[in-house]
Amino acid sequence: MKNSINNNNAGILIFLSVFFVLIQSTFAESKDSIVYSIPNEFHGTLLYDSTNSIEKSDIQRINYSTIYDILNTRNELFGMSLGINGHNNSFISYGAIENNLELGFNGRILTNFYNGKFTLDNFSPEFFERIEILNGSDASILSSRPNNSYLNIQEIIYNTKIPFTRLWYAQEGGSFISADGIFSQNFSDGWNFTFGFKKMDDNLAFENMSTDYWNLRFIIRYNIDSTSSVSISDNFTNSKIRTNGGSDPINSFDVYSPINSSPYFSSIELRNLRHDVNVTYSNKMDFFNITNTTYFTNDVNERALPNFGEFDTLGNTSNTEMQFGNRANLDFSFDNIDFKVGSNITSFNSGGTNFFREYSGLNWNIYSRAELEFTEKIKISGGINYGHDSKNSFLGFGEKIIYNLNSLSYLFIDHSFTSNNGLIHSNNLENENVNLFIAGINLESFKLEGFYRIVNSAIHNRLVNEYYTEQYNVGDYQAIGGSASFNDLILSGIFDENDKINLNIQTRMNLITGNEELENFYPLFTINCGLNYLLMVNKSELNLGFKAGLLDSKTAPRYIPITNSFVTTDSNVGIQTTGLNIYSIMKLGNAFVKIEWENLLDANYFNVAYYPERGQIVKLSVAWSFFD
Repeated sequence: MKNSINNNNAGILIFLSVFFVLIQSTFAESKDSIVYSIPNEFHGTLLYDSTNSIEKSDIQRINYSTIYDILNTRNELFGMSLGINGHNNSFISYGAIENNLELGFNGRILTNFYNGKFTLDNFSPEFFERIEILNGSDASILSSRPNNSYLNIQEIIYNTKIPFTRLWYAQEGGSFISADGIFSQNFSDGWNFTFGFKKMDDNLAFENMSTDYWNLRFIIRYNIDSTSSVSISDNFTNSKIRTNGGSDPINSFDVYSPINSSPYFSSIELRNLRHDVNVTYSNKMDFFNITNTTYFTNDVNERALPNFGEFDTLGNTSNTEMQFGNRANLDFSFDNIDFKVGSNITSFNSGGTNFFREYSGLNWNIYSRAELEFTEKIKISGGINYGHDSKNSFLGFGEKIIYNLNSLSYLFIDHSFTSNNGLIHSNNLENENVNLFIAGINLESFKLEGFYRIVNSAIHNRLVNEYYTEQYNVGDYQAIGGSASFNDLILSGIFDENDKINLNIQTRMNLITGNEELENFYPLFTINCGLNYLLMVNKSELNLGFKAGLLDSKTAPRYIPITNSFVTTDSNVGIQTTGLNIYSIMKLGNAFVKIEWENLLDANYFNVAYYPERGQIVKLSVAWSFFD
C-alpha cells in the first residue's frame, strides 16, 4: 500500500511539473500583447452583496483540503463530517435534522433529484470567486426549492495578460495526498481561458474507507465590456469512494480503534461521474441587472454493494440522471428600492435502480424579492417563492429587517416559511412546514445570533432494512439555539512593532424539544477557541496558533451511505473534546505554506455516529500563485 501511494505522489508531481512547463511556454506572450479588459465582478451572483460571503481571498489563511474545511469555519453551519476527505461530508443548520444546504453554481441548482443532495467535496475550492451564503428569508426566496440555507457558488474570475498559474498541494499523515493546478490566460481582447484539475487520494486506517477523486474543469469567458460577460464552463468529476458505514458499536471492542472496531458493512464502493456544463450571461447596468445560466448535467452513479438478501449486486445498482435547465435572475434598482424577480426550470430524467423507480419530470419555480431602504440605517426586504417539483407544489416566503449601526455593524430580525415535500420517489408524505425566526447582531469583532424553529410534519429517514432507508413524517418538533463568535486583538507590539495576538472564540447551542425521537440529535452546545500570533515583515507574514474545542453529550445521527441519508440513534455519548490543534501559516511572497498538527491529544470523538474523526495527524498544504 505504501509503495502504491508513494508512486501516486510521484506521478501527480511529475504530471503537474510537465503540465505547467508546457502551458507556460505555449501561451507565454509579452505583457503588452493583449488588451486588459475589466470583467463584470458580479458575473454569476444573485444578490450583488458580499457582506455575508466567502471570498477567494478569505481562504488563503485556512488550511483546507476540501470545500467542507472552508465552510466548517462558518459558525451558523453544523458540520457532519464522516472523518475522511472526499466523502459525503455535509452540514445542517438552524435546528434542521437533515442536510439542509442547497447548493447552486452561478444561480443554477446542483442538487440530484434521486437523493436530494450534492456531494460538497466533489467541488474544487479553487473554482470559486465567492460563495454567497443566504440564510433565512433570502434562502427561502432565492433557492430553487425553498430552504433555510442556500449557498451560491460564483465561478472563478481570472483576468491576466500573461500566463497565470496556481499550484495547490496538500498532504496529511496516513495516506492523504492531493494536488490542484490552475492555468489562466487572456488570449484575445476580452477573452479569457481558465483550466484546472484536481487529484485527491485518501486511504483511512479504518477498514474499507478510501477516496479516489479526479476533477477537470474549464471556463471560456468573453468580457463584452466592464459590465457584461458571457461564459461557458464544464466541471467534470470522477469520484470513487469505499465506505463501511462506520464502526458498529455493538460488535466493536473500541469504535475508535482501526484494529479493534468492526464496520457495519463489508466494503461498499460508490462511483460518481458527473458533468456540469453551464452557459452564463450577466449584464449590470444602472438600474437593471441580469444573470442567466443555462445548464446541462449528466450524472452517473455506480454502486458495488455486498450481497444482502434481495438487494444484492445482481440487481440494477447503477443509474444515470440527466438535467437540462435555465435559471434567470432579473434585478431592478430605483433610488432606495431594489426589486428582484426570477425563475428556474429543469427537465430531468433519472434511471431507476433496485432502490427506487425510474422517474422524470419538470421542476419549476418563480420568485420575487423586494428590498426597501427607508433610511440610511433601516432596510426591509421580503418576498415569495412558489413552484412545483413534479410531485407536489412548494412555497417559501420571508421578511427581514436590518438596522445599520455603522458601515460594518448591524442588527437584524428575520422570519422565513417553507413548505416542502420529500424526495420525488417518496409517497404518501405530508408537506413539512417550517417557520424559522432568526435575530442577531453583527459587529466588527463580535457576532451573536439566535433562532427558533417550528416544524410541523417533519420529514426524516428510517431504516427499511439494515442497508436502505425511506422517508416518513417523524412528527412535529421545535428547535431553539444560536451561535456566537468573537475574534479580536488582545495584545500588540509584543516582540516587534508589527506583531499581535488575536483571540478567537466560537460557540453554538442547539436544543430540540417536542419530539422524543429527536432529542439529543445535536450536542446541546459546542465551543471552540484559539489564539493566533501574527508577525508581518514587508509582504511576508508568520501566523502561529492553537485551537481546541468541546462537544456536549449527544446521540448524533447515523449516516447510511447507500441512500446518502441520516437516521436517528439511541446510543448516547458524553462530553467529547475535539483535541488540540497547533498550526503555522507562512506567507512568503505569493506562496502560502500551512502546517497543522491536528488532535494533538489524540481525543476520541465523532460528529456522525459512528464515524470517528482522525487521531493525531500532521496536515501540510502549499498554495503558490505564479505571476499573480
